[in-house]
Amino acid sequence: MRLAAAEALLEECHYQPERLPEAMEEAGRLLNYDFFCLVSADLARPAFIASDEQKAGIARYFDGGWREIDYRARTEPQQPLGRLYLDHRAVDAEERLNSAVYNELYRPLNMANYAGIRFNVGGEEWFCSASRGEDKGVIDGFDASAFKQVARTAIRVASLSARLQQSRASGMLEGLASSGTPAVIINHAGHVSSVTPAAERIFGRDFGVKDGVLWSANAADAAGLAGLALSARSGGPVSRSILVRGQDRRHPVMVTASQVVGAGLDALPGARLLLVLSDLGKQDSAIPAALCSLFDLTISEADVATMIADGLEVTEIAVRRNVAASTVRAQVKSIFRKMDINRQVELARILARLKV
Repeated sequence: MRLAAAEALLEECHYQPERLPEAMEEAGRLLNYDFFCLVSADLARPAFIASDEQKAGIARYFDGGWREIDYRARTEPQQPLGRLYLDHRAVDAEERLNSAVYNELYRPLNMANYAGIRFNVGGEEWFCSASRGEDKGVIDGFDASAFKQVARTAIRVASLSARLQQSRASGMLEGLASSGTPAVIINHAGHVSSVTPAAERIFGRDFGVKDGVLWSANAADAAGLAGLALSARSGGPVSRSILVRGQDRRHPVMVTASQVVGAGLDALPGARLLLVLSDLGKQDSAIPAALCSLFDLTISEADVATMIADGLEVTEIAVRRNVAASTVRAQVKSIFRKMDINRQVELARILARLKV
């Protein structure tokens, strides 16, 4: 009964992936785990999908540098993808019970007994793991079989979430490309994953993509671009603009960043930031940038606002941007609220003044 209930909790997350951390915690309680979570194998980008209650313990593991001397970290990656790993079988009992990580971290945090499965999502290796206190015994027999079952469900949900995130980012970029918008997608590692043709035309010898990241020959520009990459890696909310002056440019380029928000789990690999480039020497590019700066519009809202001011209907904008008409209507409401206006003609007047 408990296994079936745990499975049902995780299955529901196929429709709401963002609920997976809490569902895993609740499923873990049903199956007598103290921890049940997903953890990235990438040491350069510690990331995990866990409830807020469990994150503190996992963070202590990474922040304390325990991975360097951890018998699990040494032996679990040797298992083939998808195969069950049980630490009491993989590691000699004397080594495990006498190790510093077991006695100083795992025992106090109720992580003494462990099971895990290594899997691939979005081109990265992750672990689905369960652990529990020393007093609850090793995970074996029926407990191990139950873990395999719920772990595979959690892995399916995570994989689906990553695909949804990538699909959304691809659709967004396709819409921007078709409308001639200079745009760049930054992924979870801070690297450039996609660039529209219009953005490539703005790039030059002093500003562009170098070694997979946005780069500028101007040191101040480079620092600002590196800050955006850091924001993408950390996963924090981002909505800001920076000016890229370069070295040989007559006019600067405004880079406006916003977070890619989807139905996914933020810790998973995928698109993180959408950057729209505005060549301030070109009036049609400067207008959206000004709207973002003056009225706190998002990049998408600024794009919609210029189309509305040009007289396009909601259905026409939806086709151009490759989104639903209901999405455009919601954006129009948000634009009018932020700009404190009620009619299309008022929007047109504001844009006319910005062009002067």
